[in-house]
Amino acid sequence: MSTTAAPDIVAKPRLDIGQVFKQGWRLFVKDIGPLLVATLIAFLLGAVTLGIMAGPLFAGLYGMVVARIRDGHAPEVGDVFSCLDRFWSYLGAALVLAILIGLAWLTIVGGILLTAIWLYVFPLMVDRGMGLGEAMRVSKDMVLERGFWEHVALVLIYAIVTAIIGWPFTLVATPFAIVAVTVAYYCCSDRADAVEKA
Repeated sequence: MSTTAAPDIVAKPRLDIGQVFKQGWRLFVKDIGPLLVATLIAFLLGAVTLGIMAGPLFAGLYGMVVARIRDGHAPEVGDVFSCLDRFWSYLGAALVLAILIGLAWLTIVGGILLTAIWLYVFPLMVDRGMGLGEAMRVSKDMVLERGFWEHVALVLIYAIVTAIIGWPFTLVATPFAIVAVTVAYYCCSDRADAVEKA
């Protein structure tokens, strides 16, 4: 009688929150000028257009960080407009996520959980060119595979810090959060080496 050995299942490393904040802060400081100005533009144009431009412009902010990590490209302020070629995709994504996560935040716990589950939707759409549905599914799988509670902790830390420092510092907290989320995304995509080299 022959037996077939079951294949070894190697668990993937869980998200290292400390490393995310360390590398996120390093990259944020490295490109702080363009990131702050681009974030201000995204806020202003998002407000003037009643939120219509917010999705595409925030995708552009993610694109600035993706280009830095993936391609070694130093971001420029104008890169905030780099995702306008998929305007409707990012507008739709922003609307769907805002409605679903916004409603979930009415229960607080639900909002935290859904924010964690769909944390990588925009990085996936920007980096891999995915559509919204696929990005939502892949983001969920990545989060569950690399440590659901670690991602919940990441969301909680940001929410608590933002609540403490207040809205006047949102201009700084927002681009840092985008950098940190993108760093976490690359770490969970087995591309942490790209983050370290950026």
